[in-house]
Amino acid sequence: MSSIAGRKTGNRPTRVRHAWVHVAAALIFAAATLAMGPGVVWGDTVQYLRIAHELEGASPDEAWETAYLEFCKNPSIPYAGTVDNCLSTTMAGRGPVIGYIDRNPQYQEIFSPRIGYPLISLPLMNLLGDRTGLWIVAVLSTAVAGLLLARLAHLARLPLLPSAVAQVAFYVLPVSLPHGIALLAEAPTLLSSLVMAIGLAHLMNGARKRGALLMAVGLGMVFFFKYSSTMLLCVSFLGLCILLLLFKDYRSRPQLRAAAVVSALFAGASVLINTLLGLPGLQHSLQDTFTDHFRFPPVDDPLQRLIALEGDFALSFLAALPANAAYLAVFVAAVVGMVLAKRRGLLPMAGWAAAGLSIYGVLSVIAHPVYNQSDRLGSSLWVGVAVGIGFLALVILRRFQRGSGPAGAGRGRHE
Repeated sequence: MSSIAGRKTGNRPTRVRHAWVHVAAALIFAAATLAMGPGVVWGDTVQYLRIAHELEGASPDEAWETAYLEFCKNPSIPYAGTVDNCLSTTMAGRGPVIGYIDRNPQYQEIFSPRIGYPLISLPLMNLLGDRTGLWIVAVLSTAVAGLLLARLAHLARLPLLPSAVAQVAFYVLPVSLPHGIALLAEAPTLLSSLVMAIGLAHLMNGARKRGALLMAVGLGMVFFFKYSSTMLLCVSFLGLCILLLLFKDYRSRPQLRAAAVVSALFAGASVLINTLLGLPGLQHSLQDTFTDHFRFPPVDDPLQRLIALEGDFALSFLAALPANAAYLAVFVAAVVGMVLAKRRGLLPMAGWAAAGLSIYGVLSVIAHPVYNQSDRLGSSLWVGVAVGIGFLALVILRRFQRGSGPAGAGRGRHE
C-alpha cells in the first residue's frame, strides 16, 4: 500500500469522529429547538400558508381563510379579541393586525414565486398541522445549515475544536435563534446560500469545477426558496473577491480571480433570469416600502426616499448600540479573530468565504433600511461572525499549545 493510501486510510477514522461531533451538535440544536414548540405566525407566514394551500388546489378564498385562521390562533402581535372576530375582520380586509394589504395583487407578486418553502413543507403540514409543518422544516434547515457551516470551517482549515466553536456560535447567534427557526423562508434560504459559500471556498482553494458546480446548485436552490436574494448574494460574493484583491498576498492568486469571474457571471445570470421570468425587482421592492405595501399610489422618487431612509436608519442603529452591547462585543471578537488569524498565517483565502454572507446581510439592510426589520434582513451577518469566532478560538488554542511546550505543539499537529 502506498504512503498516500496509508495516510488516507489513517485519516478516515479521524474524519468520521470529527463528523460525528458536528452531527451531535446539530442534533442537540434540533432537539432543543423542537422542545420549544412552534413560534408565532408572522405576516409573511400568512403568504406562505396561502401559497401552500393554493398548491394543493384550494381556491384563493379558501387558501386565504385557512392562512388567516392560523394567524388568528397564533398572532405575531397580541390580539385581545376572539379568533372568530379576528378571522372575519381580517378576511374583510379590516385588520385587526393584518388583512389590510395582504391580498393586494402587487404585494402578492413578491411572494407568489417563492414556492420552495411551502412546497417542501406540505407533507409535514398535512401530517402535523400547518404551523408545525412549517416550523419543523425551518428547524431542520437551520440544523443542516450548521453542518454546512462546519464544512465551510473545514475548508478554511479550522481544526475540530475551533470548527465546533464556530458551529455552536452559529446556532446561538441571531441567524439561528430566533430567525432560523421562524416560520419563514429564511432558514432554507440560509441553507442554500451556505451551499454557495462552500462553492466559493472550493474556488478559492483551486477546485474550480467543484466550486462552480456547488455555486450553481446553491444559486438554483436560492431561486427556489427566495428569488429576491439571488442577485444580491452573487454581488456580495463578487464584492468579497474584489476586497480580497486589496491584500498583496492574495492579489496574484489565479483562484481568487476565478472566484471573482464565477461570481460576476452568476450575478449577471441572476439578473437575466429574474428579468426573463418577470420577477419583481428593486423598483417593485422600493414601491412596496414607500406605499405601505401598495396601499397608496406609487411614489415618483423612490431612490431619493431610500437615501433619506438610510439616514434615519443610521440614527436608529447608533442609538440602539448601547442596548445591543453584547452583540457588538461578539462582532468585535470575531473581527479580532480574523485579523489575528490573518497576521499569524492561520487564515487561508477560503476562510473569507463566510464573510460573503456577512456582506449579503449588510447589503440586505441597505436595500431595505427599516430598523424594526433589520435584525431579520441582516441576520446573515452572523454567519461570518460565527466563523470569525472559530478563528479566534484557533488563535487562542495555538497560543496555549505554544505555551505548553513541545508536547502541546505535538498535540496541535495531530489535532
